[in-house]
Amino acid sequence: MLIHSNLRPIAVAKQLRRNVRTAAGLVRLERQYYPGALHPSMWRRGFLSNRIYTYPGITDRSAVFINDVRIQFRSGELNAPSARALVEQKSLFADLLAARGLGSCAPEVYGTVTAEGLQVRSPDAAERLRRQTTVVLKPTRGRGGDGVRLASPVDVENMVASAGTDLLVQERVVQHPELARIYPGSLNTVRVLGVRLPKHGPVLAAAVHRWGVAGTGPVDNISSGGLCSRVDLATGRLDTAVGRARARRRVEFDRHPDTGAQISGALVPDWDAVRGLALELMDAFPELSHVGWDLAVTDRGVKVIEGNGNLPNVSVFQFHGPFLEDPRLIEYYTSKGLLPST
Repeated sequence: MLIHSNLRPIAVAKQLRRNVRTAAGLVRLERQYYPGALHPSMWRRGFLSNRIYTYPGITDRSAVFINDVRIQFRSGELNAPSARALVEQKSLFADLLAARGLGSCAPEVYGTVTAEGLQVRSPDAAERLRRQTTVVLKPTRGRGGDGVRLASPVDVENMVASAGTDLLVQERVVQHPELARIYPGSLNTVRVLGVRLPKHGPVLAAAVHRWGVAGTGPVDNISSGGLCSRVDLATGRLDTAVGRARARRRVEFDRHPDTGAQISGALVPDWDAVRGLALELMDAFPELSHVGWDLAVTDRGVKVIEGNGNLPNVSVFQFHGPFLEDPRLIEYYTSKGLLPST
């Protein structure tokens, strides 16, 4: 069903292999995250079993949700491979932010740890690195917070990466005190979904604020066990924090489970600046049509942590119910094959 009839035999074989890998990935997700909670009624609609607990309103067939099969098979096609490369390679992305006038909105990159050791960007960068107490290490290619950790400059200077696993050495961003009050153990970021609509230009489709918890380390990703709150696009007001279902039940918190700080009803600091930067990024990267921007609010402005252009998974937004209220967005996702045509 996902193979174009005009493809040549070799291309058809490659497409088949991609389809098999994608289907196998969905099976692994089902087994890894949702064992013992199988719901064939969800499968028949293209959803993982767990969505019956995590997607409010999913049993209402009139509600507009993008299913997991379409996300896995189609999301990677929303941006051209050359466009995805601009944000997938984190060192390149940092350079492009500077080249396109947004360098002041990004944490400084001091260098890269390779199989030959630390490769600093300049003598000045090396000096600034030594003045830090802690820096962030992250794979130059990666997603979901995998491999992100904190280290001291001394550790970094003596570090050697395994072949093919280069690490970016980056300034540690200190989040706004109001966000640290809610949870100080991770950098808690806003994921803003930007969509470039044909004939209309870029719009902000949805936003969530993510929260780390005890056990997620320095990251806030849902895939690592974190939580997320829907952000009202107009006001920046936070909704209840939710996470992956546990024991076949929806997980919701009005207060952070580790600190007890109020989440529901709180306001994201400098929300207008968050919205503004997300739109600036869409303007600065016209090659990208569909991207999830991870932004951190500090007491010195909003910082770009990364862009997600390969698979900016919409499921994190659907944890709070349907987000496709704008008819233009429904038309966009339908035209891209993520929603069925009527």
